[in-house]
Amino acid sequence: MKRAILVFGIAAITLVGCKNVENKEISSEEIIETNESVDTTVVDTHNSENSLDWSGVYQGTIPCADCEGIKTILELKKDKTFLLSQTYLGKPEGENEFTQKGNFVWNQGGTMIRLRTESGGFQFKVGENQIWMLDLKGNIIEGDLADMYILKKSI
Repeated sequence: MKRAILVFGIAAITLVGCKNVENKEISSEEIIETNESVDTTVVDTHNSENSLDWSGVYQGTIPCADCEGIKTILELKKDKTFLLSQTYLGKPEGENEFTQKGNFVWNQGGTMIRLRTESGGFQFKVGENQIWMLDLKGNIIEGDLADMYILKKSI
């Protein structure tokens, strides 16, 4: 008798334990509908100012209307000061070298800088190991000589 009760008990437990559970699949549309208030916008706060190693010395030779070119060396320092040296190639010595120093400021987006100089200043777009000299309106210079307005980082 004990044996019959034991077998009956095990069978009952097995039947209860094997109860079919209905698996309901939830579609991604249902999840979106129920979570409409979830904001999935990813904000990228990376820019040239906070993501690149921008301090250093940049150099290149930019075009010149009445000389062979303007050898340009720009040093940007972490304290947001600069030293700009320009040598007009093919001009008589003593009249061909100009040096300016001062502060620079980043634009609101952290992608461009403006050198504050007595003559009004220059603007540059800052990239990885290079900077682009910009026109008076702050646009990248285009055309056949565009590559000559890029200063490469040397140090």
